Amino acid sequence: MGRKARKKIEQKDIVGLRYFRKLLPLLDQLHESGCRRDRAGNRRLFFDQYTALLLLYFFNPILTSLRGIQQASKLKNVQKKLGCARASLGSLSEASRVFDADLLTGVIGELAEKLQPLKHDARLDDIQGLITR
Repeated sequence: MGRKARKKIEQKDIVGLRYFRKLLPLLDQLHESGCRRDRAGNRRLFFDQYTALLLLYFFNPILTSLRGIQQASKLKNVQKKLGCARASLGSLSEASRVFDADLLTGVIGELAEKLQPLKHDARLDDIQGLITR
């Protein structure tokens, strides 16, 4: 018996795109990273776009594999918000070896500087145990 066919990913299935308005400017500095080895000048997936697609993966449980990320990259709303074209499976697979993940440390540091502490709500002081939904 064969594997069940996966549901085709549609625009309505993708959530969290509104967060990329704030994230993408932080990723801009990564754009040219890893392009030195592209002697033909035909690179279509850049480090900032790859990182954005990986973040999209974390926001969307419907994306469970590189193939899911590739399907999402075909969607017009994703292309518009992330500023990337459809990513091939080969490009997505190769990206983990081409791009230097250590460069993300600076981006994470910038993002951490923008965090605001959560305000303490005194009403929660009297609650014993763990709060669950």
